[in-house]
Amino acid sequence: MYCSPADLRNEGITEEQASDERLLGLCKLAGQYIDTITGQWFEPRKKTINLDGTGGETLVLPQFLIEANQIHCGGLPVKNYVLYNRISPEDDRNYPKIKRKLGWPKGELNIKISGLWGYVDEDHDGNHVIPPLIIHIAKRLVIMQLPLLGDVTAQKEKSERRLIVSETTDGHSYTLDRGLQQLAADRQFTGDSEIDQVLNRYMKRSMGLVLI
Repeated sequence: MYCSPADLRNEGITEEQASDERLLGLCKLAGQYIDTITGQWFEPRKKTINLDGTGGETLVLPQFLIEANQIHCGGLPVKNYVLYNRISPEDDRNYPKIKRKLGWPKGELNIKISGLWGYVDEDHDGNHVIPPLIIHIAKRLVIMQLPLLGDVTAQKEKSERRLIVSETTDGHSYTLDRGLQQLAADRQFTGDSEIDQVLNRYMKRSMGLVLI
């Protein structure tokens, strides 16, 4: 998760507005939405990913690889390679890759990489942390979802704050006040410019950028 119930309490959200249990569920939902829309995740996660060998020296990675624990090619361990995992002053996060002079033999899912993955920032002590902007919009996404669907007044105020998605079909324009689950399923932005600009900034390059 990119934010916690405690973070929301620090922003002034009271127990009357939402219980810890509800805030926890909304925090998880906000994180899932961010991951889905951007095509990335923003905290260190241990994963094993299988890739196709390209036949060339450069293997482009689907996510930023913070640390590689094990790399196998055709079932054999690989040791001589260069992992481009710089965050500062150079930054490889938008174009993660591994180079190997011997190349990566062509094949289907013949490259197996185990390690720590995630589009993270680095603090002053060299620790890998969630980007502050991601934390900020995660909290905003939770607050956006606080009004209960049955609270007509709160839902009206929410729409008036422009937390809506505008659409046009068959020449007719209308607005939909969608939940995060539906927005994620449709790969849609929220309609909140502050949130959407951050999402657009962090979208995986291969997914294509959306101008806002």
